[in-house]
Amino acid sequence: MRGRQTPLYRVYFIFLLIAALVLFPFIAHAFTIISEAQEVEIGRRADEEVKKRFGLYEGPEISSYVAEIGQRLVVEAEPKSFRYRFQVLDTPEVNAFALPGGYVYVTRGLLAELNSEAELAGVLGHEIAHVSARHAAKQLTRAFGYQFLMFGIVVASPGGRENVAGWAAVTNELFTQILLGYGREAELEADELGLRYTFNAGYDPRQMVAFLRHLKFKERLQAVEYHAFRATHPEITERIVKAETMAGLIAGNRALEIGADAYKARLEGLLYGDKRDRKRLQIYAAKEGDTLRKVAREVLGDEVKAWEIANFNGLKEDAVLKDGQRLKIIPR
Repeated sequence: MRGRQTPLYRVYFIFLLIAALVLFPFIAHAFTIISEAQEVEIGRRADEEVKKRFGLYEGPEISSYVAEIGQRLVVEAEPKSFRYRFQVLDTPEVNAFALPGGYVYVTRGLLAELNSEAELAGVLGHEIAHVSARHAAKQLTRAFGYQFLMFGIVVASPGGRENVAGWAAVTNELFTQILLGYGREAELEADELGLRYTFNAGYDPRQMVAFLRHLKFKERLQAVEYHAFRATHPEITERIVKAETMAGLIAGNRALEIGADAYKARLEGLLYGDKRDRKRLQIYAAKEGDTLRKVAREVLGDEVKAWEIANFNGLKEDAVLKDGQRLKIIPR
C-alpha cells in the first residue's frame, strides 16, 4: 500500500517559508513590516520610558534653542509625515539618539562638549537621518523577524496597547539597538544624510567631522563613549575619514555658518557633570591680549589648566584669542 503523499500546495508553502526565512535578513536591510503610523506609536510609548530613565533637563531656554535648530534641519528630511520633537535629557552622559517616528534626544553632557551651532546641527542632522531612513524600524524588523507579525505590530496598534508583555519585548529590543548604536551601514547612511541636511540648512558640515575627531580623542583619553562609535568599532577612523571627504565635497569653498560664540553663549549656567556636584558651566568672554594660559591663571588659578581649556573648547593651547571670543570654563 502506497504511503500518503504530501499535497503539492503544502510542498510549495514549506519551500516559500524556508526561502523567506533565509532571505529575510537580507530583505530587512531595505524593508520593514512596520508602518509609519506604527513607528510613531512605538516612538510615543518609548518616549515615556526615556523620560522615566533619564528625565528632561530643566532648562527651557536651552531646550527651545535645540528644538529651533532641529526644526531648521527637519525641512530637509523625508518622510514629511513624521512630526519631529527635540528634547534635552538630564544626564552627564555624552550621547544623542532618536526613536522611531521623530523623537530626537541630546543629553546635557553632549551639549557641554559641543563647540558651535554647526556641530549641534551636525549631531541633530545625523539623528534626524536615522528617523527619516527608518533605521529603527528596519532594525526591529531584523531583530524580531516574523514574530513581529504575531505580537510586535499588535503592540504598536491602537487596539494592542494593553499587551504589556509584548510591549516590553519591543521596547527592550528598541533600547538595545538604539542606545548601543546601529550597524555600520546605517551609521554611514546617517552620516551622509545628516551632512546634507546640515549643509542645506546653511551650516558648515565640516564642523561635525571636527566634533567626531574631538569625541574620538576624548574616548581614548577619558573612556567617553558615544553610541554611534560603538556601532562601527573598529572602523571609527575610516568612518571619520569618509565623513570628512563627504563634507569637503558638499561644502567646497563656501563660507557657511558655524556660530561658535553664539552657541557657547547659550551654555552659560548649564549643569555639568553629576547633579550632586552642582557645577555649572561658566562662559568667559576673552579680552584683547588674552591667551589661554592667562585665562587659566586668572579664572582657574593655574596656568597648567590652559591645556584643559583648549581641549574643552576645541582649540590649540597656543591659539590666538579674539576680543569677545567665548570660552567654556568648568568651575572648580
